[in-house]
Amino acid sequence: MMELNGMLLSVQVATFLAAMVIIWKLFWGPLTRFMKERSSQIAGDLERAERGKRDIEVLEAEYSTRLSDLEARAQQEIKDALAQGTKLKEQILTEARQEAKRILDKAQGDLSQERERVVRELRTHITELSLQAVERLLGQGLDAQAQKHLLNQFVSDLEPAGKR
Repeated sequence: MMELNGMLLSVQVATFLAAMVIIWKLFWGPLTRFMKERSSQIAGDLERAERGKRDIEVLEAEYSTRLSDLEARAQQEIKDALAQGTKLKEQILTEARQEAKRILDKAQGDLSQERERVVRELRTHITELSLQAVERLLGQGLDAQAQKHLLNQFVSDLEPAGKR
């Protein structure tokens, strides 16, 4: 079996304890401090990441609100443009109807004036033909008074027939 040497054991224990103290002082203290610093750095990074996440959520909500506002504004502008287009269409149609009515009224007025002119010319022509026929029938000329009387009587006889 093995023998225990007290002296050797005590030197080994003393060496071990001295190595532990040296390791503790040189390595364990700085390692612990490094671990604590790293732990607080990680905690700070996590806190900043959480703040960033909250900021992103706030910005996302703000962006969503702005986007909704822009969409609503765009929809309103489209509705306004459609309403304005409809109004403009109605205005153009109204103006076109008024212009067509004005042209039609003018054409009817022109037609009425032309009709009156044609009637006057026809009366004059009929009167001349009637006087020529009467002169031929009678074989002689009529004086101005007799011509006027016959002409007025003939025209008055024609007027009711023309109005029918």
